[in-house]
Amino acid sequence: MFKKILLAMLIAILPASVFAESLTSKEELEDIEVETELGEETLRFDSNQFTQPEGDNKPLPEGNLEGFTKVTENDKLALYVQEESLAIKIQNKETGYIWHSGVDNADNYRLNNTWTDMVQSAITIDYLDRRGNIKTESILTEETKPSIQLNDNGFTAEIDFRGSSIEVVLNVTLEDESIVIDVPDEGVQDGTYNKIVAMKVYPFLGAAHMDDITGYLFIPDGSGALMRFEKSAFRSDTPFIGSIYGEDEGFTKPKNTEDVYTYPAQTISVPVYGAVHGVKENAFITSIEEGQSYGRILAYPSGASTDFFWVTSDYQYRFNYFQPTSKSMGGFNVYQEEKNNFNIKQKVMFLSDEEADYVGMANRYQQHLEEKGTLSDNNEDKVDLRLELLGGETKKGLIWNSVEQMTEIQDIPRFVEELEQNDVDNLHVVLRGWTKGGLTGTLPQKFPLEKKVGSKGDLEETIQTLEEKDIPFYLHTDFTTAFDGASGFSGSKDVSKKINGQPMTQSHFGYSSYYLSPAKSLDIAKKDAADFKDHGVENIAVETTASKLFSDFNKGMSSSRAEMIELNQELFAHYQEQNIDLSLYRPNDYAWGYMDKYLDMPMYSSNYMFVTDTVPFLQIVLKGYTPYYATFSNFSHNPTEEVLRMIEFGAYPSFYLTRESAQLLMKTPSRGLYTSEFASWKEELISQYSQVKESLGKVENSSIVDRIVHQQGVSEVVYENGVSIIVNYTDSDITIDGTTVAATSFSIKEGGN
Repeated sequence: MFKKILLAMLIAILPASVFAESLTSKEELEDIEVETELGEETLRFDSNQFTQPEGDNKPLPEGNLEGFTKVTENDKLALYVQEESLAIKIQNKETGYIWHSGVDNADNYRLNNTWTDMVQSAITIDYLDRRGNIKTESILTEETKPSIQLNDNGFTAEIDFRGSSIEVVLNVTLEDESIVIDVPDEGVQDGTYNKIVAMKVYPFLGAAHMDDITGYLFIPDGSGALMRFEKSAFRSDTPFIGSIYGEDEGFTKPKNTEDVYTYPAQTISVPVYGAVHGVKENAFITSIEEGQSYGRILAYPSGASTDFFWVTSDYQYRFNYFQPTSKSMGGFNVYQEEKNNFNIKQKVMFLSDEEADYVGMANRYQQHLEEKGTLSDNNEDKVDLRLELLGGETKKGLIWNSVEQMTEIQDIPRFVEELEQNDVDNLHVVLRGWTKGGLTGTLPQKFPLEKKVGSKGDLEETIQTLEEKDIPFYLHTDFTTAFDGASGFSGSKDVSKKINGQPMTQSHFGYSSYYLSPAKSLDIAKKDAADFKDHGVENIAVETTASKLFSDFNKGMSSSRAEMIELNQELFAHYQEQNIDLSLYRPNDYAWGYMDKYLDMPMYSSNYMFVTDTVPFLQIVLKGYTPYYATFSNFSHNPTEEVLRMIEFGAYPSFYLTRESAQLLMKTPSRGLYTSEFASWKEELISQYSQVKESLGKVENSSIVDRIVHQQGVSEVVYENGVSIIVNYTDSDITIDGTTVAATSFSIKEGGN
């Protein structure tokens, strides 16, 4: 009876995605009931917060090239096209496997005419007709006849959609082990009465029917996520839809963060996706090289619209937005009048054999970024601890605001000394809330310093003391956020505007803020650089600016998302020229070439029901090139498990602490900092650093080359220097290839796998 009750409780409290399709028979239920007597860890490690072990691959179907014309080939790949639909097939000449942008024998599947047309066509568009209705058209919908020209490296096609009279030019080029898909901006023309809204290009490339084959889709959600090709008792009717670099707030309705109770999806910071057909057999990863600022990643599980798993991107030529007509927020939705101008360029990189999994995808993308110059080995990736400290915080009063003193600059050398005495021999310090008025409500004004935190002399003395110990000292800052009522900007001239003329505003714990126009941010940042240098500051930690992207319709200094990227890159480059190092919080990939450290690395995916696994894709891409740091450990409900995840994912620990008790923050905007007293967390900080140093200290400046999940809750990460780290999350000791790993612990294995 006890077992039955416990199982019912688990079903009630755990996410539906935890339970596999196999919970159907009485015998299987009995198995699960027995496992619950050992605790709930079996079900927890089976959830999508972890990565599942790989099983045996099912045989892959033999493809055929009937009806397709060979366009070109090289030593690795051969490209074929079906001229009526522009569908393509790519044959891997080493393995013989054939990738298809559509499906063979479409009549055998449950697809209506609209879906069949989209599946088999190279391009599908959404457009706005003269009555303001959204319609969809694929190449095959109205039997459009593309004009195709073959060349030595691929083909160019001109498509004049018969239904909408919208024109599109498509280029497909074969390059070594990749194909490049290109839709130039000048090749996209509106029809006489119809206007293009969005476009998908080869959306079904890599699609898989139900669980016919073994494999998965990869999506760049959080650290990375997989959607395995398997049946589920909890089928999802909704797809994954994520805007690359987040939603464009130039078009969205304002949100009050205090009214949001659901956990938001994590921003997609890298424009990639992929698919695996047979683990360690065949895979591809698509890198969106151009147009990503207007792109979204779409991933459909089987059961959402069709019986296929498929992943693609689409591109927004016109955004929909709300146009208010009254102060009471009455109004209507409308589409942009002018088309967004951008090229679409996708590089599809094919992988085979041992490289054909999410680790191979990450390694191939890492290589691609290195070739582009986005990643370099200029930074040292050595075990390090991030100690962030809150100096002062704004506290509202009846007549005027005051500052709650939490930490003084003079406390920092003492904290560092205490840690060094306990063998924390490599760390860096970030100070928040150092500006006059405290952490919240002061930006964009940076100087002078808050007197309750310290003086300029205190700052310079502390910087010098830490410099002698080879400990970098960072000032926390933000060039994009401006608080209502703060000095240093004009609320009418310098604030970013939405397309409907409304300012971009946020509200957090009673404090309102704006986003500055990117051009204004650049201007302020250049002036701030001189002040930082004057105070002896050589390192800054930048929030928001590297992670937020939007279109600005401020008439005095408007910019598109693509132009904002260029302005922010100019900002980062200016600081590099001034020899000021930058740590960036959750930066988008276009900022990676400027960062010294990556802060707040996502350690999980968003754990949507249709996701089956969380994987360390981002970590594998960056490991060995840039040090990255987990979110704050004093925010964690399970520090023991979080340290193991840091060790497995190659991340370094972080703490956000204060000298005074966090109780003093209860009536401030930092009320979410529940526990932060340095004296209370010192032992945990020392313990975490010791464990990370013992493990990741063996693989400094080394990249991840493989990751094996031996069983649920037990993973092995293999580094290029031959060292493996085995992490055991479970409550039982385990032995892997002669190496014993204690429960909830890790072991180091020399010599690789």
